Amino acid sequence: MPILRSLALGAFLSALAGCGPDTAAPAKGPAGASGSVESPLVAEADVAAATEPASELPAEDLGEFRIVSVLLGKAVGADDIVVADSEVFARKDSLHASVLTTGAHQGLSLSARWLAPDGSTIAETAQPLVPTGATATTFDISNPQGWPAGEYQVLIGVNKRTLLTKKFEVR
Repeated sequence: MPILRSLALGAFLSALAGCGPDTAAPAKGPAGASGSVESPLVAEADVAAATEPASELPAEDLGEFRIVSVLLGKAVGADDIVVADSEVFARKDSLHASVLTTGAHQGLSLSARWLAPDGSTIAETAQPLVPTGATATTFDISNPQGWPAGEYQVLIGVNKRTLLTKKFEVR
């Protein structure tokens, strides 16, 4: 797993290196009902916990836009990017998914759909996005009563089409 994280981080940092000052900072999106926030990426420390790269996205109207990685964690930093990637959570943890992307696009909708162990939808949030380069979009959910133990999933989609599924466990 560390080799795959290094590869994802390298690809993402290469994309950052190609961004000039005008392309590295996309417009901020509004916070969604579950706390979605889009953040520009500016430092290597922001993506130190990158996970394996997503499979190639279909060319269907996505142009240069690509999902590089999805980080799951219990907390986000000041820049709204997951601090430490994790696949195991405690019942009372808040859940955060940072979607790291590269490439410009004239407008799309990035979404996260959180699924319970029985496959039912816990939450679903979409974030309008007009990226001009490397971007991080964070989706957050919490349950004050605690999550039931089991195997969960978050489905990441673009324009209402699921492109990546990330599994995690609550113990």
